[in-house]
Amino acid sequence: MKTIEIDDEVFAYLQSNAIPYMDTPNLTLRRLFKMNGMPSSGDIPQEKIKTSEYKRGKQPKTNLQTLIKYNLLQEGQTLFLHDYQDKRIEGYEAIISGKSLLWNGKTYSMSKLAEICLKKEGYTSNSVQGPARWFNSDGIRVLELWQQLLDRIK
Repeated sequence: MKTIEIDDEVFAYLQSNAIPYMDTPNLTLRRLFKMNGMPSSGDIPQEKIKTSEYKRGKQPKTNLQTLIKYNLLQEGQTLFLHDYQDKRIEGYEAIISGKSLLWNGKTYSMSKLAEICLKKEGYTSNSVQGPARWFNSDGIRVLELWQQLLDRIK
């Protein structure tokens, strides 16, 4: 880590663009500069995620908005559907829109959309773990990105 000095005007700008009780100055800069990648563990406000998303010791449900906040995904980014052998299924791309995926003009949860698309391809499961089926353009599944974030806050 490097230390820098900034003037009061720059600091005020950072504060005005920070997500209250969530962002450190470094996370705010990462979001403003549209930088991807995992922030250092000191930048993740551990108490906020642990108390707001962990319930009764269970792993919290994958949350697209949280992944966007930590620059692991971006609003408007395209995700690609993969089958159960982790092979990309051509023609099934969806756009991240808030906490949902946008496909053919409608919004869906990751799991529901994966289920619909996989059924069109002949798969019969009625229970699909969506975050395990959607991948970014680098070939990383959403579930892996979520697990990376959770591992950093443990």
